[in-house]
Amino acid sequence: MKTFINHIAFSFTLFFSLHAYTQCTINNVSGDLIISSNIIMTGTYNVTGKFVIPNGITVFVQGYSSGTCGKLVVNAQKVFVYGKINANASGYPGGLGGVGGTSVTSITGDAVSLTGCNNKDNTGNVNVEGGKQGVAGLGLGGGIPGGNGTNGSGPKQQCLSNNDESGMIGSGGGAGGGSGGTYGGKGGNGTNGGNGTNSYTATGVNVSTGYAVIPGNGGTGGIAPNAVGSATGNDINLGSGGAGSGGGGRSFIAGLQGGKGGNGGGMVMLVASDTLLVTGSITATGENGLNGGKGGDGGVTAKCCSDGCDDCGEATLSSGAGGGSGSGGGSGGGIYLESQNKAVITGTLVANGGDGGNGGQKGTGTSCNYSATFCGTEALISGNGSDGTTGGGGGGGRIKIFVPSCAQSTITPVNNVLGGAAFYQGLPGSYNVICSVTNLLDNYIYHDVTVFPNPATNQIALKFKYFDSFNEENSSIEIIDLNGKKVLELPSTLHLNSEQIIDIHELNSGMYFLRLSTHDFLINQKFIKQ
Repeated sequence: MKTFINHIAFSFTLFFSLHAYTQCTINNVSGDLIISSNIIMTGTYNVTGKFVIPNGITVFVQGYSSGTCGKLVVNAQKVFVYGKINANASGYPGGLGGVGGTSVTSITGDAVSLTGCNNKDNTGNVNVEGGKQGVAGLGLGGGIPGGNGTNGSGPKQQCLSNNDESGMIGSGGGAGGGSGGTYGGKGGNGTNGGNGTNSYTATGVNVSTGYAVIPGNGGTGGIAPNAVGSATGNDINLGSGGAGSGGGGRSFIAGLQGGKGGNGGGMVMLVASDTLLVTGSITATGENGLNGGKGGDGGVTAKCCSDGCDDCGEATLSSGAGGGSGSGGGSGGGIYLESQNKAVITGTLVANGGDGGNGGQKGTGTSCNYSATFCGTEALISGNGSDGTTGGGGGGGRIKIFVPSCAQSTITPVNNVLGGAAFYQGLPGSYNVICSVTNLLDNYIYHDVTVFPNPATNQIALKFKYFDSFNEENSSIEIIDLNGKKVLELPSTLHLNSEQIIDIHELNSGMYFLRLSTHDFLINQKFIKQ
């Protein structure tokens, strides 16, 4: 059940002690917001006072769902994180795993001969299906699924007047593995699915030559997309999901479905107009991928000929199918920390990618053994398929820290943006500290420009308070969203003690950056559109 709170206005400090606060909207909080027990928090919280997560308390970020959730945004005067924020696997979902090969066909109308007797005195062909590819992960860098496995085929048994001939069906190949999700680092590619086989060992028995014994091949692995987003810009996003794993190939037994790709890490954005302190931990890691589908096992039919020797030549055998390769790990998510005054960040920040899932197991072959005094001794063994291998590792996420002056802040966190482990590992993401104010002029201007009201609904006003040497000639105003996309541009009409009204009613709810630029300087301010 979702609880929606559009405005929370108390004259006293507000304590959150609910254990499941699952809402994905904007909340305006008057006063302090202090978390007093473990809780799920998702959405945007605009806090006029301080936001505090005490030691021993964990805030969990609810996972992405149907275009919402997956992110926690806090704008407050002061932000103190002594405890933990856990946005692991809260980002874009991984894709579903591919289904196993199930269908059996025949160009001669003998599909039932895979598991039983049909048209026993004539040759015929049986075709078994390869495993199917998974589904792409969601997100800008969602993992790409592998290819389908190809079909296997072979001849069925044939009863003859002398020396009956056994049937032997080549097995289907497993589908290829999904690539890892990509964000700050490129995800790892998926690997090829396990091959089916046409191998067998025959002693004292003939295998039909009416049709060739053809193995199915494993599908190709998915190719991961390139990194998305910027390393040092003001954009931040959820991690992308890994692609689903491949299904196992068909044989006597159907192949099994593969597992889903790992979810990406969620997004955490903390912005303090005064002090930002993080001595606890903030994690937004991608989820590990799951296993590929198992290849179907081979089998042997009943004896189909009515003669005195119930030998192996009267049966059709099938070999073990290839396993599907694993799903991709989800990419690491995004962690964005900003203080407009000073920051102390000595805790732990992690946005690693998830590991690629393991390959599905191969299908095993079967055997037929026969010995009789007047009929001889026979042995026929069909081969095993090949195991699938791993899906791609998820790429690392992005961690960004913005402060006015690095010299006046303490920023020494333990940080990790590693790619997930796999045969093809995900690449590391990015960690950067950006000192956004580089000179006294910028610092002076930044604190003497007012954007109001903030948050706003239909319009905002921009005004200089004290600065008296601004030249509006050739100056412009841009409004940029959290993804770095410019959504509005207009000329500036500002001068000393004047106001410029900007219509924002068509903008979606969320945080935006207002950028005022001239020949001499660049001013950035944030505001919230309700």
